[in-house]
Amino acid sequence: MVAPAVWLLPEGTGPEPVAWHRHELLFGMTSAAAGGYLLTALPSWTKSGPVPPAVTLFVTCLWCAARLTAAFSDNLPFVVAAIGTSAYFISLTVILAHGVVSSGTWRRLWAPLAMAALGANALSLAACGVSIMSTPLLYVVLIILIGGRAVPAFTHRWLDRTGAAPLRDRPALSYLAMVGVLVTASIEAFRQHPASGYVLMFSGALLALQMKGWQSVSTHRYPALFILHLAFAWTPAGLVLTGLAIVFPDRIAPAGALHALTMGAVGTMMAAMMMRSAMRRDGEALIANGTMACVIGLVSLSALLRILAGLPGEAHSDLVVAAAICWMAAWALFLAVYIPALMGPVPRPVFSAAIGDHVERTGTAKDRSGPLTGRSKSTAQRTH
Repeated sequence: MVAPAVWLLPEGTGPEPVAWHRHELLFGMTSAAAGGYLLTALPSWTKSGPVPPAVTLFVTCLWCAARLTAAFSDNLPFVVAAIGTSAYFISLTVILAHGVVSSGTWRRLWAPLAMAALGANALSLAACGVSIMSTPLLYVVLIILIGGRAVPAFTHRWLDRTGAAPLRDRPALSYLAMVGVLVTASIEAFRQHPASGYVLMFSGALLALQMKGWQSVSTHRYPALFILHLAFAWTPAGLVLTGLAIVFPDRIAPAGALHALTMGAVGTMMAAMMMRSAMRRDGEALIANGTMACVIGLVSLSALLRILAGLPGEAHSDLVVAAAICWMAAWALFLAVYIPALMGPVPRPVFSAAIGDHVERTGTAKDRSGPLTGRSKSTAQRTH
């Protein structure tokens, strides 16, 4: 909410707007969301208890130290700046790696590897001002890995409950798209090449094809799920737009198109996932209120305005300011609905309705002897 305020300050005051908001969006806000999600998900992967509060507090302090390091990096010795910038990612890498290795859940190895890659990027930026890989595209890979599994999983459960047509998920399309984005992330860190644009467009088309089987339009009847579909839809759209900007830079500004991924895909997915833990639970459903819908709408509008500001022609500084205001308003509303939720007990599972997840884990009565009766459903609630 605070970082884009640099666009509202008089020219010449405060930090340099482009570098400041870019760094804080990618290494401040988004890294906090990634760390928060992974530490929340880790216990369910390893079948252990929640991450100890002391560990969470320690990692949070390192994240705060990284923000101070970024603000005063010009006045700090290189060693101090390097440690302050990368310690947060290093700690996450160690915590996640320990959980994965000790539990033998090797298919989750991508989590510590992703944090290690982001830490290497942060360190490289501090050392020589250049990333090893494209940081925005690394976050896109995380969205494909996390959202590409969570969205169809939540949708599948909802479709089962409502008796609607079954979902058709083709994860192979996600894996192919992810490979394309990773290859492009490695290339784009050093030089832009038209081939990268075509790869990104192909990856976006693969994700759009995968979403076709998710029955996204049908989920408008369940707003808590619908906003997840809207958020994930920004990823294929952003990949295609960024690819077009690389191939046709004279028609679409690459910097403007990139905001479809950073503000659009990353911003909406962060808000949609985090708000799930703050939603009211009604049986097997999560209830998204009007304020939460406004958050997603304002983040999307902010991304759209910023993309339009990058179109060729005269400077669109007013659109940049409008985008910043919409973004700040969105996250102010997010805090308005999220902070009260922090005052109560932590819901378990964090990201979905408890009863539905309990039935999902133990097997529904359909799998066994028929539909759940009122008594058996009540028993399932008490047992959970």
